[in-house]
Amino acid sequence: MRKLFVLVSAVLFAGTAPAWSKGGVVSAADPRAAAAGQEILRAGGSATDAALAMMLALTVVEPQSSGIGGGGFLMVHQPGQREPYSIDGRETAPASASPDLFLGSDGKRLDFRTVVPGGRSVGVPGNMALMAMAHRKSGKLPWARLFQPAIRLADEGFVVTPRLAGALGQMTGVWSDFPDARAIYWQDGRPKQAGETVRNAELAATFRLLAKKGARAFYSGANAKAVASAVSNAPRNAVPMTVKDLAGYRAKVRKPVCMAYRVYRLCGMGPPSSGATTVFQVLGLLERFDMKALGKDSPEAWHLIAEAMQLAYADRERYLGDADFVAVPVAGLLDKTYLATRSASISPDKSLSAYEPGLPPGAAPRTASTTADVPGTTHFVAVDGRGQIAGMTSTVEGPFGSQLVVKGYVLNNELTDFSTSW
Repeated sequence: MRKLFVLVSAVLFAGTAPAWSKGGVVSAADPRAAAAGQEILRAGGSATDAALAMMLALTVVEPQSSGIGGGGFLMVHQPGQREPYSIDGRETAPASASPDLFLGSDGKRLDFRTVVPGGRSVGVPGNMALMAMAHRKSGKLPWARLFQPAIRLADEGFVVTPRLAGALGQMTGVWSDFPDARAIYWQDGRPKQAGETVRNAELAATFRLLAKKGARAFYSGANAKAVASAVSNAPRNAVPMTVKDLAGYRAKVRKPVCMAYRVYRLCGMGPPSSGATTVFQVLGLLERFDMKALGKDSPEAWHLIAEAMQLAYADRERYLGDADFVAVPVAGLLDKTYLATRSASISPDKSLSAYEPGLPPGAAPRTASTTADVPGTTHFVAVDGRGQIAGMTSTVEGPFGSQLVVKGYVLNNELTDFSTSW
């Protein structure tokens, strides 16, 4: 019998050392977020509850990477079930978006750093819709209880970490046009330093509203008007976004990607996430090698991993996308024969001269996309005493997303994660 191993959000547990609570464990990139998850588990919450509380807490203490102004993917393994369920809560483009959104008047692609700050890069946030769907499916505590740790952090304040201070330092020149961001994270005319305190009363008020009225209060009313206005009237790159764009947002249940690897059955987030498919490709390319015998300190082992990763990422750049709009040949990319053919090009003692995408079964030839990779994502996991496992990837895309702040939270720059030209 194959063992079930849930590969949550296509990443292994990243961040700080896990925080244990009675009958469960949580892991997050900030100990204050981990403490929020711990508190929820101790109150009798499910792993899903704990993960959602961590997402809210990270909105406060990790604004450079994630929050309710962004989107995410969630995977939940229910005890006794063969496969986890997954929710796609990634951002969507407003109705005004067109294929030339990131092209200049000359038809050429605009520089990435030019299009990120301001309205052009903002997608409709999905994390609150994801949270509502997940809570309905596998939450246990009352909805409002999940907001309490984040409300305390925002109200009482939190100490700036060296990591956050470093991110703030990079914004010195960028935030000349973004007074709302400076109002929260600046002090005495300069970015707050490590050890100083951030308080965010406006975000606490937003959380209280959402705790009382539910996720619908994010996508309608005053909050929806504020988001639409911030994007449409941004100091840079203003583009139309309407309250209809927010009202029309829906999180989606997606079928996970699963594959057999040695004695394990692996499951991860499917498209539009590229993570699980790419990680599984890497594993499939390495399966013919005895990695255990080589050991973790073997230069040969790390060489093989590097070769497999570069081949997998060549395929990722060419074929992975949003299956609602383009054909994504997941089955072909994970086909054993295809992987064996690709793996045969890997040599234990030399590197390939080039790493080109292959042509997996069922795939049509496609030109390469043009995207930029930037640091601005977080990953967190919770396990409860009943055996439920919840893992989430949450992001505002780049550091501080679009730099726009609405009602205390940062709006994403997720649209620049799409192909900027064809």
